[in-house]
Amino acid sequence: MTTLYIIGNGFDLWHDLPTSYSQFYEFAQSTLDELENYYSFDLHDHEPWHDFENALGAFCWEDFFDFHNEVDIQAEDFRPSFVYGLEDELTEQTDIHVSTVKETFIGWVNQIDVTRASEKITFPENAHFITFNYTSTLQLIYGIEDESVFHIHGRAETNDDLIFGHGENIVEIPEVDEDGESTRSMFSDAESAARYPLHALKKPVDDVLEQNSSYFEELGDVTEVVIIGHSLNAIDLPYFRRIANGTEGARWKVCCYTDEERTEHAQALIGCGISQDQIEICKYDEL
Repeated sequence: MTTLYIIGNGFDLWHDLPTSYSQFYEFAQSTLDELENYYSFDLHDHEPWHDFENALGAFCWEDFFDFHNEVDIQAEDFRPSFVYGLEDELTEQTDIHVSTVKETFIGWVNQIDVTRASEKITFPENAHFITFNYTSTLQLIYGIEDESVFHIHGRAETNDDLIFGHGENIVEIPEVDEDGESTRSMFSDAESAARYPLHALKKPVDDVLEQNSSYFEELGDVTEVVIIGHSLNAIDLPYFRRIANGTEGARWKVCCYTDEERTEHAQALIGCGISQDQIEICKYDEL
């Protein structure tokens, strides 16, 4: 029997590591508070960055555009070149915005010290691992060999490009309306520049799947899949569908804390094409 473990951030949190997004906010509060001006958060949400990746999908390009737009087309001294200058300004400022988000997040990940953790589970020999974490907890705490661990979104210790982002569907502005008339204005290119962070901070799940297709094609010998610490959020479900397709007939076990999680996780897996009789729900102390 070959067991595949799928590891999420809850695994590191189970080991008392400071990897929650609330701890990320503590690390980067001043930066995130400044960035918050350009995100459409619920006014009643006192911790808007608690779900960091999904929060990135709330970027409000209109607010960003309005903040930087000082062009008055009614002014006597108006020149079309002012609009081109606005486009250049927005291109520069959105690049800075995206770089700030990425550098802040990566800086936080890089300073997480996993050596304080201790073992909580015994893994079987010859187990394989897909980890959504950037940390090296499996290797440093459990002594798992690197070749047995697939860091699907990159590994901080080896200076990989870390993959993160939102999963919102980006609705593009049509070039023509329903009557076939152009929707473009003199500001269209500048508005497009303002939308850049929505694209740059979107998690490229399809690209990751395509680039690693050979890995998923070699999962045929897996007879058991164990999920520890992954919330089965919608953005990552395409990975689970691909794993389910490659491990047909395997038993699935998923760890939960609450009854609500039991229901949500089971439904998520069923939605990925796994039959209910293949799914087992367990608690962490039952691993």
